[in-house]
Amino acid sequence: MAHANDIRRRFANREVTTGQIIMFGLTGGLIPCPASITVLLLCLQLKEITLGATLVLCFSIGLALTMVLSGALAALSVKHVSKRWSGFGEFARKAPYFSGALILLVGIYLGYQGVHALA
Repeated sequence: MAHANDIRRRFANREVTTGQIIMFGLTGGLIPCPASITVLLLCLQLKEITLGATLVLCFSIGLALTMVLSGALAALSVKHVSKRWSGFGEFARKAPYFSGALILLVGIYLGYQGVHALA
């Protein structure tokens, strides 16, 4: 909670720039995820170090490009929609609550299905 408050305080009343989106994508995409570490370890076990490093590098570059493009697309989309729909800001502020309620309902449904299948 303290981390979220620190982020909220640090970025309050600031516009996100394209450069910040690019840096977010690059730093997030170049850090290998557990799946790429698994691939690297499997390649190391097979003594294919070059293959493993190449796969992780290509995966990271692809992930970085995907994050940059999706972030830029999201930023442009928000800017475009907010110009056309004045209530978009209020909708965006309430969206996490709707999303959380939907996930909660799906969880309850799946829990019910699991209990029903065990009975």
